[in-house]
Amino acid sequence: MNVKGAKGKILRFIISFAAIGLIVYFMRDKLHDSMAILRHEVVWGWFAAAIAIYFVALAVLAIRLKWVFRVQDVRMTFQECYHLGFVALFYNLMLPSSVGGDVAKAVYAYKHSGKKIESATSIMLDRMLGFVALIIMAGIGMMCFRKEAESPYIDYAVYGAFGVLVFVIAFFTSRRFARLFKGLGHFIPNEKWKMQLAEVYHAIYGYRHHQGPVLMAILLSFLGQAVFIVGNYWISLSIGADINFWKFFILIPVISIVSMAPSIGGLGVREASVLYLFSRYLPAERALALTLLMDVMIYSFSFGSGIWYAFRGGLKKKELDEMEMMQSPEE
Repeated sequence: MNVKGAKGKILRFIISFAAIGLIVYFMRDKLHDSMAILRHEVVWGWFAAAIAIYFVALAVLAIRLKWVFRVQDVRMTFQECYHLGFVALFYNLMLPSSVGGDVAKAVYAYKHSGKKIESATSIMLDRMLGFVALIIMAGIGMMCFRKEAESPYIDYAVYGAFGVLVFVIAFFTSRRFARLFKGLGHFIPNEKWKMQLAEVYHAIYGYRHHQGPVLMAILLSFLGQAVFIVGNYWISLSIGADINFWKFFILIPVISIVSMAPSIGGLGVREASVLYLFSRYLPAERALALTLLMDVMIYSFSFGSGIWYAFRGGLKKKELDEMEMMQSPEE
């Protein structure tokens, strides 16, 4: 790992554990009550239903990835795409490495198909389409519940993410707009990386000629995110939270957006955002219990993904080194 990568990893650790430390400090008087709620009040039937529907959401996203792969002629079955979703969960949440789930998915897709650029651009577009659904759902939810969920932090998160989305769409659909930033290429010291980034750009730009599969992938993004939201709503029901179902269509997308901040797979920033947003509708101790229960589900899936991953060959140091090198602009 280069110096820049090491600094980035240290920064993510600092942000995550600082956020957790602040949560523990400010909620120290509520921890006992929150644990009592988890021990005695959870309706585990609702929680089991949430786990079951999480599998459904991952299946929807696997179908989306399969559609995106199809444009680049990366031939992967539904089962293989579904497996990639679990691999990404493991890398994002359980592995103390600079390698993210998207990089892992791209590398495994490349090894399966032999198409490096096509695999990487497909994974990038798949992530972008999920981001599109998140932003639109958060924006619609904010307009519908602006008075009830009024908060400058929510506004900043949604508007900021929307601005990023507009920029990315303009950049990858208009070569004239992209040329405005051609000078930034001088900050990329490696010619090999310049060539690869140019290939990635042209590959993503080419998706504008495949509107059918892209539209289908966007629709699947909305469906997948909606299923995830239902799962989180059922988790809230498991602790007796009385929150309007439709409010989850702004709260959960905003939490997902905030969780993209530099951290260890969203650790700390995700919990802080859940606690902050849901404390507006629940007593602090119940909001903390909800936060912990959401973490139980998320990390249970990640741990289970690691077990599945181990049975299917597991992590090899050589593969991890390759993935970390793939992220380094000095390679």
